[in-house]
Amino acid sequence: MTDQKRQQNGREREYPPVTDNPADQPKAPGGDCTAPTPPEPPVLLPPAPCPPTECWCPPGPGSTPNCLEDLIAQQEVEIAGADKALAFKKDLEALLKAAKDASQKYNRTKYDDHTKEWDRQDVLIADLIKTLVCKIDCWRCVIDCYICPKINEIIDAKQRLYGDGSLYPDVHNLYDLQYWHTRNRDARQWTVDRIKNVLAAWGDPATTIGKVLAANATAIDAINKIIGSEPGKAVYDIFLKLIPAHLAIAPPKGPKWTTRIDKTYTEFCECDKATPDDCCGADVGEGTVRQRVLGPQPYLIDPNDYFDLLCCLLQTRYVPAKEALQQAAADLLKVENLIKRYKAQLDGVKDFEKNVRPSVPDKIDCCDFDRPEAEPTSPCQAR
Repeated sequence: MTDQKRQQNGREREYPPVTDNPADQPKAPGGDCTAPTPPEPPVLLPPAPCPPTECWCPPGPGSTPNCLEDLIAQQEVEIAGADKALAFKKDLEALLKAAKDASQKYNRTKYDDHTKEWDRQDVLIADLIKTLVCKIDCWRCVIDCYICPKINEIIDAKQRLYGDGSLYPDVHNLYDLQYWHTRNRDARQWTVDRIKNVLAAWGDPATTIGKVLAANATAIDAINKIIGSEPGKAVYDIFLKLIPAHLAIAPPKGPKWTTRIDKTYTEFCECDKATPDDCCGADVGEGTVRQRVLGPQPYLIDPNDYFDLLCCLLQTRYVPAKEALQQAAADLLKVENLIKRYKAQLDGVKDFEKNVRPSVPDKIDCCDFDRPEAEPTSPCQAR
């Protein structure tokens, strides 16, 4: 924004200049988006076979109940998948209806009004930051000493529970494989939940952004009143609530809409980092602790880009994520069915005599165990 003088109440007002290092703003919709590739499960190798006998054993049964168990297990997987597909179709229909309703409310007039109010507040927040850092020059120490340790505790807990989210590359038994698929299923579920939350945030952007702007206007007035009397609370309210909410709904950075808030005032708590997934514009990545506290927000995109953003999210993120979740759940169910089967086999020791003794013939002819290709001179072949 090159013209720093604006008309306000019939008078010209000098606006703070745009900083040389503006804080991050949301990404504009669009881009070359491709669906992420789910991880491939490791292969569980079968146990080493026992050494073969030198005897030629008469053929056993041609089939076992395993073939029926396999068919039943496959039907369970397909039924579960069909139920989820029907539920997914209903989800998409609900999203379509909500998007059509929202597009009527998020029109050009509403967009222009919201961007003007956002720009007005951007000026006030930049002024408020300047006032606060002059009065409380140790503002960063307040954050480092009282806020970052609490954020670090959350990060530490996640690391202890889930590490970096990577899955181990090999397995040694079915329980290892079950755990791998359980972790994979849970990770796929978290991804779907994040995308659903982002889509929900965009369900009515006009109303949601309006509420954030109203809350921010109230917060600006409240912070101005407590900077002198409660400086610690003012630091928290500005850096952990007001600035994140203001930048979350900001229009994408460009010549017309660039924040006056310097990036310095958003860079703290060094361990609180995340890799964004904002290919479509809206970020569906895991997010930092501060982003997760705030929750996903719609931001001020051109109304003409509204359906482009939604379609990109649906086609390249939500649908692939749902399909990956369904596949992960089906794979886990298959492994659980295998565990049930082999546990039943392991329990065979309970009725071992009942099941095995009848399979031993009453009469035995040792020649039955001689291999068909045995030497003609063998006693059995000579017979």
